[in-house]
Amino acid sequence: MSLFPKVGRNQPRMRAAWWMLVIFLCIGVALHLFPFFYMIALSVTPAHETLSPTPVIWPKEPTLAAWRLVFELTTRSSMDSAVRDLMSYPFYVYLGNSLFMALMTLLISLPVTSLAAYANSKLQRGPMARWSFLFFIGTLMVPGVVTLIPSFLMTRNFPFPLPSAPLIPGTDDPFPILRIWDTPWAVIIPGVFNAFNFLLFKGFFDTIPDSIIQAARVDGGSEFNIFRRIVFPMSIPVYAVAAWLQFGAVWDNYLWPLVVFQSPDKIPTSVAISNLMNRFVQAGSTSAQQAAAQTASMREILEAGLSWNGLMVLGLLQTIPIFIMFIICREYLMRGIRLRGLK
Repeated sequence: MSLFPKVGRNQPRMRAAWWMLVIFLCIGVALHLFPFFYMIALSVTPAHETLSPTPVIWPKEPTLAAWRLVFELTTRSSMDSAVRDLMSYPFYVYLGNSLFMALMTLLISLPVTSLAAYANSKLQRGPMARWSFLFFIGTLMVPGVVTLIPSFLMTRNFPFPLPSAPLIPGTDDPFPILRIWDTPWAVIIPGVFNAFNFLLFKGFFDTIPDSIIQAARVDGGSEFNIFRRIVFPMSIPVYAVAAWLQFGAVWDNYLWPLVVFQSPDKIPTSVAISNLMNRFVQAGSTSAQQAAAQTASMREILEAGLSWNGLMVLGLLQTIPIFIMFIICREYLMRGIRLRGLK
């Protein structure tokens, strides 16, 4: 249904309202896209221009020096101690860490969450179904900060969320534990079950007629084959919605990786960008006055891209994977908007 009906569009008042709406929307789109354009412009701007007090809309001498941050630029070999700790590894190391954690979380979480929702929707009946549903969605009501310490202890003594492993009853020996702290699995395992995605899957599975499931059972299909051959193909839109939401959540997660990672070569992009920005500010590479007084090695680093231009590159790299994920899921996301589970 169009905002302006076709009948009467040629009337002067209707045409004036139409063009006012078009102009308003164009201004809104321009304001929304300008920050992204400015990030692109600064990413190809030399360091000395980014430190200029005059805003740079487009560089006079565009350069891709800052994009070396992704592939080869490190500062471990510098003789200057202030420069040496700025960037120990190329940025592709952090990109690989984030991609591994996000994709592995999706690979494990989507089957686990969807099968749990299917069981609650189609297999459980009576009080058991209600109590299971309340148990699963009850985790949505618990703030993440409350579970921060127990989750951290669990990564230290997995699967026990305790300061130390408990003793085996009747013995003085502790239970065997697995230390996943400071490994990617410390991020992957807590994300295996997603309560919000469970709610999405449950709302969609409830709309599938039970008669279809019963007919498949009469034909001799097992529950797994029914899910694989009938329910899953019908559920592709809700899978796309859940995948995009969880990918974005894992990719942008900052607090939890900051807590569990200690090795600088294992951190994801969200933590790496924050750390790099703090180091740039402390080293004086983002201030024109401080940069002018830096050593020759620091000035060389500035020209290589460790300034605002480098930070813009990192910001773009942080957003590109989420945009690519959206493009992959776009068709199904548009269908998913109409799902009853999202209403």
